[in-house]
Amino acid sequence: MAVVDEDGADRYVDLWTGALHYAEAMRRSGVGRGDVVLAQLPNWREFVTLAVAAETAGVVLAFCPVHWGLRETAGALALIRPRLWFTTLATEGEVDRTELVRRALDGVSSPLRAVLIRSREAPAGTTPFHDWLASTERPSVDTAVEGAAGLAPLEIAVTSGSAGEPKSVVHVHDTALAAVDSTIRRQRIVPGDVIHVAVSVCHTFGYFYGVRCALQAGAAMVLQERFRPRRMLELIDAHDITISLGPSAFVLELLRGAATYRRGLTRLRFFTHGGDTLPASVMRRAVEQLPFRISRVFGMTEFGHVTATDETTPLEQCIDSVGSPQAEMELRILDSDGTPLGSGREGRLHARGPFLFAGYLAEDRVDEDVVDDDGFFDTGDLGFIGADGFLRITGRARHVIRRGAETVPVALLENLIAGHPSVQHAVVVGAPDSRFGLGEVPIACAQLHAGASLTLPEIEELLAQHGVTRRFWPVGLRVFDEWPLGPTGKLDRAALLQRVTEPDSARRET
Repeated sequence: MAVVDEDGADRYVDLWTGALHYAEAMRRSGVGRGDVVLAQLPNWREFVTLAVAAETAGVVLAFCPVHWGLRETAGALALIRPRLWFTTLATEGEVDRTELVRRALDGVSSPLRAVLIRSREAPAGTTPFHDWLASTERPSVDTAVEGAAGLAPLEIAVTSGSAGEPKSVVHVHDTALAAVDSTIRRQRIVPGDVIHVAVSVCHTFGYFYGVRCALQAGAAMVLQERFRPRRMLELIDAHDITISLGPSAFVLELLRGAATYRRGLTRLRFFTHGGDTLPASVMRRAVEQLPFRISRVFGMTEFGHVTATDETTPLEQCIDSVGSPQAEMELRILDSDGTPLGSGREGRLHARGPFLFAGYLAEDRVDEDVVDDDGFFDTGDLGFIGADGFLRITGRARHVIRRGAETVPVALLENLIAGHPSVQHAVVVGAPDSRFGLGEVPIACAQLHAGASLTLPEIEELLAQHGVTRRFWPVGLRVFDEWPLGPTGKLDRAALLQRVTEPDSARRET
């Protein structure tokens, strides 16, 4: 078996002949080598077939989250100008997207054909997927293909940039293959493995380390449209799943139900935790209470995973680090003046190696000016590499909270607060200082264990015990039953800050 979703399953021969059929339909639609098609789909088998089809035809596959609204979707279409847009009018638990699709098409200036998958209706200007495919005959399984390779563009990951505008990251065949093959070797992924993918396949995490990892290893994948722990257990039991992956929100959900879920999770060999970080205290509980190995990674859309823990990593490094560098990649830490720093010293993290993307798509060209003179890419993350060679992430440069002339140690506060017995997970955000106008003030946001309570004085007592400067203490506490999450399941800090700063937002406040 190659790929399973909630609607059915495809063997590798089905996947291959289906991909040849899609490729021929693209050719009949006027899509040729080097042209771009956009996939904006849930975790469905059609995405996997489309990805293989594009690769066999030398077509560039672009993708963006299906949960995006009109502004972001229209921005992606305007930026990448695809020849075909594969999407759907409805997803599990989501509102109807008919109006979004119609308005997005109205705003497009270049020729574009929208192909609607698993959609009952087809508004004006769109084509039902089965009608689009029915215009061509299914080729034979031994049909010759002339796909691209090497430095030819393979895929464009369209993400939401920090400035609020879509950012298009271009990978070529060599960079994608190198990044994924490295993980397959290090984590010993074999054809007998079955990979559970509940992370969006229209994001690099799900595409590289779910879809491509399974395909490049000759393994199988089981797609879950939306992460639900109980459904994950059912899928593990039905399909003998051995590997899963996801952000902190997935780990926290499994941890909250560890007593219930533990037995059903024993078949997993490992779970790749990436996309964001968890405090060491929370990770320790996860390692102790969940019955599978957690492979912690650090990665970005621009280069995939550059560090990881594996089966040889000592326990403490699995808990307090995001792993050691992949063999092919090189990391260095620089201070604000660009001077390299030694082990244990915090600075900005830079990466270099064969996983690095080709550049950002900008208008009619790819902006390749993305590395420094030595070939290093500035990740924008803060961290340090210990004497043991393992990377610790201490924050994100843009997440720094400035209180007057001082920098609040966000990662330290989050780690200490998360260590409180009542706390499941903690995040500290910076809200405008309306009282003194001294930049920002830290606000503690916490998700608690069932039946637990927490007050701001308790946090202050905890920080005092650890000798944290009083000026850095949070001035407020907000307790959340659920975190606001982005399309990939990562914590959405911007949405969290908005909830904190808007008095009428839904929250429990202490």
